Amino acid sequence: MPAIRVGLSVGVVAMALLTIACNLPFLPDPVSRITISTPTPPSASMIPITPSGIQSFIQRGSGVFFVPMTVESDRDVDWAVLRVYLFRGNGPNDWCGHNLPDAPAWGPFEKGEKVSVTISGWQFSGPCEVTSIRAWLHTRNNGSNLPPTESETIASGTLDVRYSFR
Repeated sequence: MPAIRVGLSVGVVAMALLTIACNLPFLPDPVSRITISTPTPPSASMIPITPSGIQSFIQRGSGVFFVPMTVESDRDVDWAVLRVYLFRGNGPNDWCGHNLPDAPAWGPFEKGEKVSVTISGWQFSGPCEVTSIRAWLHTRNNGSNLPPTESETIASGTLDVRYSFR
């Protein structure tokens, strides 16, 4: 008879724990992504750029062209930077502008962290027709202006657009 009571007690405790666990809210696993929101001005606009030597620029905070986005990470990293490129084609290095004067960095960037930023400073190699905005949160810190490799990437996002930068 005592063995039956012990078995019943263990069963009752197990059922109680299962009931409690089933009623707890489950948190989703953090994700890595960059969500690019609607840029200003809208797609299909012609945007003026200011030449300076062999480069052209849009000054940070000028209101000429800005891109809001949300950045999320599924892992902890000691340091990360957000680089945004304006692509004119589909090749991996077929870009004509990037956010070099406006590239936020974090140290550290924590798992599950979600940050909203607006990029408004841009550097161009010259006038160009842009077909997409591509963004990467990455860990490379060697001064390279090229888009990061897959192993350096924490999160990425793309938005198809149509802009003429002149």
